[in-house]
Amino acid sequence: MRPGGYVWLRGHGNKPLGDARGEAIAFRIAASKAIAGHGTWYQLCTAHRAAQDIFGGWHTGLALIPFTLPELAEGPRQ
Repeated sequence: MRPGGYVWLRGHGNKPLGDARGEAIAFRIAASKAIAGHGTWYQLCTAHRAAQDIFGGWHTGLALIPFTLPELAEGPRQ
């Protein structure tokens, strides 16, 4: 996962975090930083205002589900 790439934030039941309609919210990786003894952290941002206010910021790689732009049109993996 690299800056500029897209991810879903892992939510309940290992599924992507969704909005009020249940649609997965895409986050863009704005930056990444490897921290000795703590793994790689990723700074996330999204156009979804509420999700940005609540979940935008730094997360570990374990909290992320990577995907490609074609998958965005298809929806989250089941």
